[in-house]
Amino acid sequence: MARLRFLAHAAAVTTLAAGLLTAVFTGTASACSCLPDGEGLKYLKADHVFVALVTSERLDKRDPNSGTDDRYVYTTKVFKEYKGDVPRRVEITTHYQGTACGIRLVPGTKYLVFAHGDSSDRQVDSNQCSGTRLASGGPPTTTPGSGTSTPPTTPCATAIP
Repeated sequence: MARLRFLAHAAAVTTLAAGLLTAVFTGTASACSCLPDGEGLKYLKADHVFVALVTSERLDKRDPNSGTDDRYVYTTKVFKEYKGDVPRRVEITTHYQGTACGIRLVPGTKYLVFAHGDSSDRQVDSNQCSGTRLASGGPPTTTPGSGTSTPPTTPCATAIP
């Protein structure tokens, strides 16, 4: 009987310790969440829509004490504009974390870019909710309600191996 009581106490202590360790070492869950807009609506919301070849990638570390505002900067060569006015060479900026809706683009790959912001400084911003996708999917759908939803550009689909 004493042995059974000891095993019950040991199991309770182990369960409690596991629960506390999980609570201490696990942060809050967060993920990017986008409205299920179709590509036509994303086209209307974007300031710029263009086809570009990604030529390079760099990580812009803004605050050395915090990684929450770091951004990927992709240098691109623009091939075709569908909306807006972007320079022939433009940088696409995005948050470096996928959970903050940042996207990963692969150098050497062409994308249909849905971007926001004033391009006069040769920079525009894009994210997972913008609609940026591989250019091989064809031209953009420009009318809301027509066509299908754009598959999201996720780190799994575009990340460098």
